[in-house]
Amino acid sequence: MVRTGAEYIASLKDNRCIYINGERVSDITTHPAFSGIVKTFASLYDMAADEANGMTYLTEDGTKANIAYKIPRSREDLAERRIALTKWAEATNGFAGRSPDHVASFLASFAGHPEVFERGGEQFKQNVLN
Repeated sequence: MVRTGAEYIASLKDNRCIYINGERVSDITTHPAFSGIVKTFASLYDMAADEANGMTYLTEDGTKANIAYKIPRSREDLAERRIALTKWAEATNGFAGRSPDHVASFLASFAGHPEVFERGGEQFKQNVLN
């Protein structure tokens, strides 16, 4: 499933506990300190969800997912990911250093070589794959 901007914004409305200058922020999606970057990230999700941008792929089970989660298996896979994720970097002029692809790229890379995690025990390999 490919997350949309609206879904991202809705996920932030979870009563998280954030304080600025001693005051609790009731809704980070509308607070002036966060609303700009929330809108920026929402636009990145919408960009990825738009099939015209080539930022999705079909998973092994046939569902559509953001290419940031694609486990690279070949040079071509890496090139596809780079092209797609460069679009996000260009959309923010590189100012969103921890854009949504950040952790997804770690996880996809880890899953590409689960045997490294198996050294600590089979359960760690399975955690990475899950």
